[in-house]
Amino acid sequence: MYENIVVNIMVKNVKDTIKFYEEMLGFQKALSVPEEGEVFNFAILSKDKISIMIQEQENLLEEYPSLKTGDIIPTFTLFITVDDVEKLYNELKGKVEIAAELHKTFYGRDEFAIFDNNGNILTIAC
Repeated sequence: MYENIVVNIMVKNVKDTIKFYEEMLGFQKALSVPEEGEVFNFAILSKDKISIMIQEQENLLEEYPSLKTGDIIPTFTLFITVDDVEKLYNELKGKVEIAAELHKTFYGRDEFAIFDNNGNILTIAC
């Protein structure tokens, strides 16, 4: 039986990505390898019921050489649901690059999208 799915995002710099998710979205580092230092290979970030794994590019390519494509080019979006999308939109606007302004979708959700520090698109909705 499946119980959970957690994305593992390939990034150039784990420390910078931790900083972005902590400062912009309120995530906390739950675990990192190594635990402390200036350079991390891997981390798990969490907030409420959400967990995201991030792994440094070269480290991940050692594990999965078939992922080697040159530059990291995002090929997916992350969809995050929140209680108050308008409040979060107003908090983030001007601090992050907006990929899509706050709008009502054809399926009735209020949502907006941002780019994280690696160019990944995070769609945030309620």
